[in-house]
Amino acid sequence: MRALDLLKLPLHALALAGKTKSFVANPLIGSHWLNERGLHRQRVDLADRSAWARRRQLGKVLAAEERDAYARDGFVVKRDFLPAELFARLQAEAPAHVAAAREMRQGPAVTRRVALDSVDAANLPACVAAANDPRIDQLMRYVGAHDAVPLLYLQTIIVDPARGNQDPQTVLHRDTFHAIAKAWLFLQDVGEDDGPFSYVPGSHRLTDAMRAWEYEESLKAAHSENVYHARGSFRMPPEDLGRLGLGPALKVVVPANTLVVADTHGFHARTPSLRPTLRMEIYGTLRGNPYGLGFGLDPLAWPGIRSRRTNLVDQAEELAGRLKLGGKGWPVVSARRMDSASVG
Repeated sequence: MRALDLLKLPLHALALAGKTKSFVANPLIGSHWLNERGLHRQRVDLADRSAWARRRQLGKVLAAEERDAYARDGFVVKRDFLPAELFARLQAEAPAHVAAAREMRQGPAVTRRVALDSVDAANLPACVAAANDPRIDQLMRYVGAHDAVPLLYLQTIIVDPARGNQDPQTVLHRDTFHAIAKAWLFLQDVGEDDGPFSYVPGSHRLTDAMRAWEYEESLKAAHSENVYHARGSFRMPPEDLGRLGLGPALKVVVPANTLVVADTHGFHARTPSLRPTLRMEIYGTLRGNPYGLGFGLDPLAWPGIRSRRTNLVDQAEELAGRLKLGGKGWPVVSARRMDSASVG
C-alpha cells in the first residue's frame, strides 16, 4: 500500500459504507486479502437485503404486476405510457429544441443531454411535464430501492459505426454492486437494428451462483485488464451466463411512448448499431446509498434545490472534474438542435 493510501485509509474505510465500487481507487475494496475473507461478498449481500427491505415500503404505491415484473426480470415495461395529446407535444417539442447541451463520446456513440428540472419548463414544457410524471418517480424509487428524487434529462443517442472503436456500453455489464434505477421513455419506435437496450432477465437477483461469481471476481478485479471491470462495473462474457443459471440478453424492442425502468445492477448492454442511428428519449437515473444510510434525508428534494436539482448535480460534477476530485462532468457543446447528427 502506498504512503498516500495509508494517509487516506480512514476515508477509504468510510467509503465502504457507501456506493464506492472501484477496486483500483480504493485499496480496501481491491484488497485480495480482505475479499478472500468476504469483504466484497458481504457488501453485496448487505446491499441486496437492505434494498429489498426498503422496497417493502416503496412498493405500496405500485400495481402488483409492476412489482412482479421487477422481481422476475429486473426491469418494467409500460407501453402507451403518456396520454396521446401530451406525447404528441413531446414529439414535436423535443427534436426542435436548441441548446448548449452536454455530450459524452464513447467509441462510435455520442450521448447528448439537457436537464429537465422544473426551472426548464419555460423552454421545454411538454418534456418537463412528461419527465415529472409521478409514475416515473414511483417506479424509479422502487427499482432503485432509494426514496429520493431521480435526475431527469432529455437525451439523444447518436451512433455512427464509421467512427470506429468499440462502445463500452455494448459489452454486457452491471453498473455496480447494488441496485440502481435507470429509465427511458422512448420518443420513437426502437427496432431490432436501432441499437436497443438489452437486459439479461433475472440477473438482478442475488442467487447462490451469483454470490459465488461476485466472490470470484472480487479476488481478481483489481488486476483486470478491462478498466471498467477494475473500477467495479463488472463485465460478463455472454458464454458464461449459463453457469449462473441465466439465459441470453433480451433486446427491449418497443414502440414509441414506451417507458422502461431497469435495475442496471443486472447485466445489460446497448446493442451495437450496424448503421447510423439517432434515438431520442427522456432519461432518468437514481443511485443512492446501497445500505440506506441517508437517514431519510434527500437534500435534492429541499426547497430551492428540487426545482434545479439535475442542473446543480451536473455543475457540481463539472467542478469536481476541474478540481481533479474524481468528478466526471460532461463537456458542454455549442448550441444545436437536439435531433442534430452533428456532434462535438
